[in-house]
Amino acid sequence: MDAEAMVDAEVGGDRPGRPPIPGSRWVLFWVLALGGAAFDLTTKALVFDRVGPPGSPAVSVIGEVVELRTSYNTGALWGIGGDLAFGSMMFAGLSIVAALFILYWLFVAGHAADRWQAATLGLIMAGAIGNCYDRLRFGHVRDFVHVHVDSIGFDFPIFNFADNMLVLGAVGLMLLALRGEPSPSATVEGA
Repeated sequence: MDAEAMVDAEVGGDRPGRPPIPGSRWVLFWVLALGGAAFDLTTKALVFDRVGPPGSPAVSVIGEVVELRTSYNTGALWGIGGDLAFGSMMFAGLSIVAALFILYWLFVAGHAADRWQAATLGLIMAGAIGNCYDRLRFGHVRDFVHVHVDSIGFDFPIFNFADNMLVLGAVGLMLLALRGEPSPSATVEGA
């Protein structure tokens, strides 16, 4: 069996009423999840090493609009819930539960037969891994991208690439929900 055939070998063919999950879905999911998490953690380490801890001068990336400004976030996305006692550990626990649910949803319940489900949930898993790692290792999430336009009073909360992957994955899931459930033959044929 050649490498491509091994990747596309069917997984989970014993699930009644569900199409088998092509092995390429596992690859797609894990490349996005682990690759995205590695990218997030690498960029955090590089920026915090080069720019310094929070309070250090920001570094302009695109004029006065995008800058690297380090920040610690004990809350969820964009600092939501940051004032909760034990918030960072609570959000780490929620990330772990979400990660386990994603694995169940895709590979036990069989929704990985749809490549877009595998891709969007791979992005969400990447964001969850990146931010959960920070919470467990540092007690907070390291954020560093700051977008603002002072002339119109626009100041977006400081974020990181894990946040971007979480949002992109969530938007992707909403679009999938609007699309509706694909037919079983469409998901396997599109492998």
